Amino acid sequence: MAAATALPTEVRPGAELVVEEPVRRSRPRRPVQATRPAQGHRMTWVLADDPSAVPEGRRLVRGSMAGWRLDGQTDVVELLAAELITNALRHAWGKPLLTLSLIDGTLRCEVNDLSPEMPHIRPAGTSEEDEGRGLRLLERMSDRWGSVLTYTGKVVWFEVAASSPAMPYVETP
Repeated sequence: MAAATALPTEVRPGAELVVEEPVRRSRPRRPVQATRPAQGHRMTWVLADDPSAVPEGRRLVRGSMAGWRLDGQTDVVELLAAELITNALRHAWGKPLLTLSLIDGTLRCEVNDLSPEMPHIRPAGTSEEDEGRGLRLLERMSDRWGSVLTYTGKVVWFEVAASSPAMPYVETP
């Protein structure tokens, strides 16, 4: 049942707009926790279990960042996401799961894989092919990062502060 609400035809800046809605007392509400992003601010993709997952993950991150109008940070987030995807392909098995979310001004990227082996920073070698550089990049370029064991493997994640609030872009005629 919708309540009919009459809105003023003109609202001046600084004026208070009060809209009364009927009170529903069906059952008590639990407090809402701000742990999940608003609708449209969380994207999850299942990637291929082969090297094509890396450029595909970069493309998906770039598209989401553009949609959230965070273009200034795209290069860093793309690079770090590609490192996490590459590590999942090298050191785990199965299809990596890529999740990008924006919560309260923090951009978070997660990659789930099926290996329970936790990542650790290794000393970087001298040749281009040596391992150990990806997590060093993650440590230096993100605000925070970590890993968590799950029932099916682990999640490796990083966070960076978003440069601007995520607001959907709407063209006005």
